[in-house]
Amino acid sequence: MANMTAGDLGLKPDSGRAKDLYGWFLASLLFGRPVQQEVSAATWRVLVKHGLTSPGRFAEYDREGLRALLDEGHYARIDYVMTDELHEVMHRVKSEHGSVSQLVKRAGSRAELKATMLERKGVGPKTADIFLREVPDSVIGSATA
Repeated sequence: MANMTAGDLGLKPDSGRAKDLYGWFLASLLFGRPVQQEVSAATWRVLVKHGLTSPGRFAEYDREGLRALLDEGHYARIDYVMTDELHEVMHRVKSEHGSVSQLVKRAGSRAELKATMLERKGVGPKTADIFLREVPDSVIGSATA
């Protein structure tokens, strides 16, 4: 299958809506790993189904609880690594930015947003590129004072 898009998951990050930006960020974290895209998409659906609909919700799951959800989506090969990285990335987004939407909308530019994303353990260049390919410049830095 070709690269999955936000639209394949029913998301529209170009809308600038917080739920779409968060959903695509979470999906990008999963798609950025050496795991089949269908497995990543299935795992994304499992996480959303279980209420992981914002960065703060990850704190409600301990390591084993989150690992079990990854396994439910068959994202099993690197489940512990991904569990730890999801917890860390989402904690930092929540504590430093409040939300994915604020991370995106408060960035001064596409380059600044990418650099900020890459500061997080668990977000590499591939993950950042996957996320940014669906987020237009009109959304980046669109926060009002």
